[in-house]
Amino acid sequence: MKIIYKILHKLNKRITIMLIPPGKTNSLKINISLLFMCIFMILWTALTLWSGYLASRHFDYVKTKIDNKVMHVRLLLFANQLEKAKNMFEKVQENDRNIRLLLAMDTKKSIVEEGLGQVFGEGGPTLAQTNALAAILSGGLNKISYYEILYKTDTLYEQYKFMCRSQKEIISYIRKQKLLSMTTPSGWPCRGHISSVYGFSLRRQIFNKNKFHFGIDIANKLNTPISSTAAGEVAVSDYWPGYGNIIAINHGQDYKTVYAHLSQRLVNVGAYISRGSVIAKMGSTGNSTGPHLHYEVYFKGNPVNPMSYLIDYPFAQHEKERCIQKKVKKSA
Repeated sequence: MKIIYKILHKLNKRITIMLIPPGKTNSLKINISLLFMCIFMILWTALTLWSGYLASRHFDYVKTKIDNKVMHVRLLLFANQLEKAKNMFEKVQENDRNIRLLLAMDTKKSIVEEGLGQVFGEGGPTLAQTNALAAILSGGLNKISYYEILYKTDTLYEQYKFMCRSQKEIISYIRKQKLLSMTTPSGWPCRGHISSVYGFSLRRQIFNKNKFHFGIDIANKLNTPISSTAAGEVAVSDYWPGYGNIIAINHGQDYKTVYAHLSQRLVNVGAYISRGSVIAKMGSTGNSTGPHLHYEVYFKGNPVNPMSYLIDYPFAQHEKERCIQKKVKKSA
């Protein structure tokens, strides 16, 4: 109690503050207690601190507002870039559709099944994506938000993945078609005229040869160059009874070709041959009445009509008819 009494006694002491204006002799005296002085200083300090706090809050608010405006401008710019990218992808998709039309490719089934990995599927957008779509449909570009950016980005990414799958499929298809084109017999194996056609021909009946002819015969001068009609690997290069010197080429893709009655074989077994490469020379070995090439085409192990694989088919048809008429006249 004594201590409290001493403190209160000291606080009750009064102090005099003298204010003297410049150039004047009169002074202003203010007599206040020490307790009042302490309370005044505490209030002044508290007021100063509170004012500083309010000023700091206001500064943070202004700064946040400015940052929000800057962020909004950036979002608008980013949205514009996304819109340009979207338009670009739409053009790429249009080119993709045009390429598929030119290549006669399926435009939907294979990609969808590849992407889903199953016949039946389920799914849907997230809540954020749904809200973003609703915001886009209800407002314009000036009302762009984070959810709209999220939706646009996700959509663009899905389009990107779709286009990647589509482009890979097109590349794979073109490679397969290129391989098929290279390995499918096409064109004439040598120059000359057709002396015997595929199947039962009138000429073969005239000469008492009623056996089915599994190829075509192309006649020309001895040692006429003979070329491969497609790329492939030499499977046979030997002498066979009836066929004479023979070369068989495995082209892959279920195609094989046979070249018989050769005078010379210029390739060995295992050699890879490109289309148009000279592989032999025309001869009359085996069962033959004169220099000619016996040419056969096999597909999936079965002989097919080589006439269907000659590029100049009308010319082949003309040669076939001319040859038959010529032999009929000679026999008459």
